[in-house]
Amino acid sequence: MGKYLAFGLTLETCLDFTGVLQESTAETDVFIQEAPLHQRANRPTRIQRRGVRARLGLTSSGILLNWAGIGRFKIAAGNTITYQNEGADAGTLRLFLLSEVIGLVLYQRGLFLLHGSAVQVGHDAAVYLGIPGAGKSTTAAAFGKAGHTVLTDDLVAIQLIDNNPFVVPAFGQYKIWKNTVDGLAFDESVLEPSFEGATKYLVNQPLATFPRNPVPLRSITLLYPQNSRKRSEPIRPLLAPVELLKHFPLPIQLLTGTYLQTHFQQALRIAQVAAINQLKRPNGFDALERFVQTFQ
Repeated sequence: MGKYLAFGLTLETCLDFTGVLQESTAETDVFIQEAPLHQRANRPTRIQRRGVRARLGLTSSGILLNWAGIGRFKIAAGNTITYQNEGADAGTLRLFLLSEVIGLVLYQRGLFLLHGSAVQVGHDAAVYLGIPGAGKSTTAAAFGKAGHTVLTDDLVAIQLIDNNPFVVPAFGQYKIWKNTVDGLAFDESVLEPSFEGATKYLVNQPLATFPRNPVPLRSITLLYPQNSRKRSEPIRPLLAPVELLKHFPLPIQLLTGTYLQTHFQQALRIAQVAAINQLKRPNGFDALERFVQTFQ
């Protein structure tokens, strides 16, 4: 068994995350174990990875999330992940565990979750959201190329500490598209192919210097394409709960009851502390790099 750190949680598992996650000596927060899973998950979701749509199941003992031909997962009490491998290689299995599966652990623990990217600039974190193709991952990659830390490129977890919002660092690895590699002139020779497909690559940030502690949240920016009718302007705090709800990263069937109420309360608090804006994305890679250089 090994112990590793991801999203501020110490994971104890037989799976080998060496080189992907930082090692941890802290008390275990989440146990990851392999065992047969016979309960059915029949509800289709909007979540797709490698062209396979995830299916959801809700039981009295946990949440089920299944990808046919890849794996079945059960998340219970915010501290246990049980999985049944359905033929995935080790890299693919790690990828799926570190995406929506661990997102469900964070959901059960009550964190505020967004589908987006987050970077650390100085001592603070900036979050970028947007529909697929809006440029959030590319924006994060531009910050990474400029020497800033990419805290996460997919699942953003925000924790309120003493009523102030902090971004919880995910792990040191992030993914970029082939056109981003070319457009931002990354050195392709040092990149690894992503297990999500040939058009994505993995960037490995140094584990020794990757942040272990939550980073104060400075801003959240909703990115829109250049041809959008949206204007670049601040979003009023009272509108923040609804706008941020559009970027919930997990199955929408989970937006019910206490969690939905807590989401609205947390969003209002976040909007009181952090700037929330909408922005037409910089037009082209050169403009994006200039944007990163002038970010204050």
